[in-house]
Amino acid sequence: MARERHVHALRQVDTHLQNANACLQAVVPALDLLAEELRLAQNQLNTITGEFSSDDLLGVIFSSFCIGK
Repeated sequence: MARERHVHALRQVDTHLQNANACLQAVVPALDLLAEELRLAQNQLNTITGEFSSDDLLGVIFSSFCIGK
């Protein structure tokens, strides 16, 4: 199961890197789209390595708060 998940994540990384390369090869490079594709590729790699993002950390912090009491 884990291997299948890793293969899927690596395929997604490849897709994002190909998209990033296309952004670089454009007549007018779209640097904002390039940055987003690289971020998405990194996020997919993080699903394999188990790294924690800042959004994950905020989710953990705020999940322990009880709003409205």
